[in-house]
Amino acid sequence: MTIEWKDSYCIGDPLTDLQHQELFALANTMFDARNQADLRLCAIKLYKHVREHFSDEEKLMRRLGFPGYRAHVESHNAMLQGLSAISHGIGKNDIDTEVVATFLMDWALKHIPKDDVEVARHLKNHQIP
Repeated sequence: MTIEWKDSYCIGDPLTDLQHQELFALANTMFDARNQADLRLCAIKLYKHVREHFSDEEKLMRRLGFPGYRAHVESHNAMLQGLSAISHGIGKNDIDTEVVATFLMDWALKHIPKDDVEVARHLKNHQIP
């Protein structure tokens, strides 16, 4: 299984767009993991990347005065909780790969193109201070 990055997912902020592309690459690496050690390493890399990305994206939204900030942060927190649960399961050698795949697909193909597009619209209409 792989997920493909599309330029239509770009929101117009170079750092955010680069981080989103990296998320797709990390997700695909996780899909390709063939053993527990590889899966664990992928989960660690993904979690680290995601925390940094969410922090940067939330800073951008604050600078823009994005009106959906609180709800967007709540969705980020929910995703971090989901990723933590997945990581915990991997650590216990108790992981359902379909759960991982569904989580990553929902995030990459629903959150970015649907939720982050709202940030993109706001970004297009506002100058960053």
